[in-house]
Amino acid sequence: MARRSDDRGDTDEGGILSPDELDISQDEHVAEIDDGRYVVSPGDPIDDVPAVDSRGSGADANAELPPEPAREPEPEPKAPELTEEAVHEFLATQFDDSGSRYGFDITATFDGATRQRQMVSNDVVTIFESLVLWYAQQIDGKTPVEEVLGIMLMEANVPVRYPPASLQRLLESTDLSPDDSIADLIAAVGDEDGFRL
Repeated sequence: MARRSDDRGDTDEGGILSPDELDISQDEHVAEIDDGRYVVSPGDPIDDVPAVDSRGSGADANAELPPEPAREPEPEPKAPELTEEAVHEFLATQFDDSGSRYGFDITATFDGATRQRQMVSNDVVTIFESLVLWYAQQIDGKTPVEEVLGIMLMEANVPVRYPPASLQRLLESTDLSPDDSIADLIAAVGDEDGFRL
């Protein structure tokens, strides 16, 4: 490395170096191997120094890097087991989140055919009506729904109590008077289509 000399040619070890003397890039004993990185030879001049890549590995910058090891695919998340309990919990959560006061979810089989129906509502009558109409439609697709319901209620072992207003509406739908007999009532409403309450 160059040392500063004074005007008399003597070497001064303790003097201040000038900017030109601090620039070592032009010295034949110094070779730049990367931006701001140098190799300094203590003896002979340096002819050729292999370039160092930006990672400082000492390899030729143009050399091919070893391939990265293949990554094993990450295992897919395992699907939760579908159990009866899991289905019930899912439906319970679904109904809780619906915000409705009433609801049902039915999976039923009719002569080997599986059918499903789900409904939510804040009206209890709408829910019941939807349920029984759907059920009656699955029983017999050819017979009118109201007739299927009438037959099922008549054949069931559960007596149905109708409010008096329904009987009053039935009587008002005929031309009968208080003087007419029960036989007249049966004749008036007992046609082949039946009657509605």
